[in-house]
Amino acid sequence: MTEIYPGCVRAETASGLIVIAEPMPHLRSVTVGLWVKAGGRDDPPGKEGLAHLLEHMTFKGTACHTAAEIAQAIDLLGGHLNAATTNEYTFYYTEILEEGLPDAIAILHELVTSPRLAVEDLEREKVVIEEEIRSVEDSPEDVVFQLLHETLWPGDHPLGHPVVGRLASLAQVHRDDLWRFFRGYYTAPRMTLVACGRVVPGALLSLATRFGEKLPVSDPPPWRPPTPGSGVGLAERDIQQVHLAVGFPTVPLGSPERYGVEVLNSLLGGGVSSRLFQRVREELGLVYAVFSLTSYYSDAGALAIYAATEERKLPQVVDLLVAEVEGLATRPPSPSDLQRAIRRLQNAFLLSLDDPSGRVARLGTATVLGRTPAAPDEVVRRLGAVTEDEVQELARRYLTLDRAAWAAVGPSADRLGRLIRPHAEVTS
Repeated sequence: MTEIYPGCVRAETASGLIVIAEPMPHLRSVTVGLWVKAGGRDDPPGKEGLAHLLEHMTFKGTACHTAAEIAQAIDLLGGHLNAATTNEYTFYYTEILEEGLPDAIAILHELVTSPRLAVEDLEREKVVIEEEIRSVEDSPEDVVFQLLHETLWPGDHPLGHPVVGRLASLAQVHRDDLWRFFRGYYTAPRMTLVACGRVVPGALLSLATRFGEKLPVSDPPPWRPPTPGSGVGLAERDIQQVHLAVGFPTVPLGSPERYGVEVLNSLLGGGVSSRLFQRVREELGLVYAVFSLTSYYSDAGALAIYAATEERKLPQVVDLLVAEVEGLATRPPSPSDLQRAIRRLQNAFLLSLDDPSGRVARLGTATVLGRTPAAPDEVVRRLGAVTEDEVQELARRYLTLDRAAWAAVGPSADRLGRLIRPHAEVTS
């Protein structure tokens, strides 16, 4: 195995599976994650939600064990097993005691190499996911972010689709679709196995060789790069608040500017000392929730702002959001503000390393998307190297209102459109 950075090693099996281990010998447990480069961006047109449905279906039994037997096996280890699907990958993860590692690897191997995908299980699981979709549609915060994604990534681009799919698209997914997707994407060269905690790298690599036994090789089509959009998406709900989101296209996952964008986000709305939180909530009391966040993909990225307030307060809230965004672009932050934002990010990152799950997530996500994980000291150094002028330049370049996408959910779409129109052209 070769060293990625001190204490973290990588190898590749003969089948193409990447294996990463980062021992934390002071622990008794080990967290294991298996990443598959298959997500919402790979869903066939008209069958959005297929990748997410397949993730659910892998837990419904394998060629060797029923779903109940798999659950019992994990329970006997004293651990837990779960999974999640994103736009660009699906990941399975478990946390067990050190002695349970061989059994945990065997279970993960079964899930991603020999699922049953039975018709009767499929129909039941569709009902479960239908309820998941309805729960998302009942949440104004979820709805406004989905509207934002549709506006920010238009042209029926997969990044604008909900990963869970919609009721209509879910109905179009059949068992043959699942098998076709599974055989095309669940292959060893598209997988990354990561373990952090009380793990011996050589032993992990030996266990990982089984992942080459049954997995076919395929070459799925490349992802279509998105073209950012602007305008406003609106939705009506019988609710008391207005939920507002504003998004700006930024940089992709591998960009060296990502560190500066993270500092910019930290200053703007990334914590309780941020400008938005202090001004809009603490000083003026206009909202309960206001924050900003970042998202990154292989070929795109975004910074988004969210706020929820009474409709009568919305014009003032929008004016304040615009003022803070424009302020960052027209003048650099003070040295003290910059250092506070940087220290917040550095300390949050270092705290995440105390949790093996945090380490697994960082290593697996970067690797499955073709990146080499940076050493923790390098992450801290690069965050600390961000300057006041760099933050201002990034804000000037990316946080421009003519490139912004807006979304709002409230009692009246017409009124929301009239309130936001001074800042953006309403497109839907």
